Amino acid sequence: MRQHLSIAIRLSRWVAFLFTAGALIVIYTPVANLMARPLIVKERLIKSDVIVVLGGGAYENGVLGAASNERLIRGLLLYKDGLAPRIIFSGGTINGASAKVIHTLTASSGHNGMDAVEASIMADTAARLGIPQDVIDVDISSTNTYENLKAGATYMKTNNLKTCLLVTSSTHMLRSMLVSKKLGMDCSPAPVADYTRLRRSSIDRLSLFHAVTWEYAGLALYRVYGYI
Repeated sequence: MRQHLSIAIRLSRWVAFLFTAGALIVIYTPVANLMARPLIVKERLIKSDVIVVLGGGAYENGVLGAASNERLIRGLLLYKDGLAPRIIFSGGTINGASAKVIHTLTASSGHNGMDAVEASIMADTAARLGIPQDVIDVDISSTNTYENLKAGATYMKTNNLKTCLLVTSSTHMLRSMLVSKKLGMDCSPAPVADYTRLRRSSIDRLSLFHAVTWEYAGLALYRVYGYI
């Protein structure tokens, strides 16, 4: 019994040491910044039929998350620059970490468990900023990247649209482009400007590490499901 307890104590100490060492490496070295590099896709701005803006999260009180705000601004600027005559906002949010993981692992579709609909919030903001409502469309049913783009593909087919500019965060663009290609969409990447190299504070690096780890896990899972 004492021997087993001693082994358990030594094991817990090693686990604590490795966890602490790993956290320090992530916080004080550019490992997260380097991990982000393979995920970056260079923009290719081509005049297209529609701008597809993927949601990036929102809170239950209707406030957009940072990623959604960045994507919204990028999409509106592309529209203002005349790169497409129409714009569609896609996606809703599941904020609970465990619910989000389960939803992703089970490849669930639909709006079950949705906490906020950032697509509607983005569309309302765009209209209030002067974008004509008749050029704005919204997908309020999807809660993950695959469903976002599947809704976009359906919208394009229904409206006989051939090409799109795809807007999302820089680290999310690779997975999004692979999904769009698998769905037969003719999309060009129009990511939010990449600033992953500039994220050097400890909190920034920790947040970036979480984002890129999620993306690599998403890429692996999407390959298993045949989405990419």
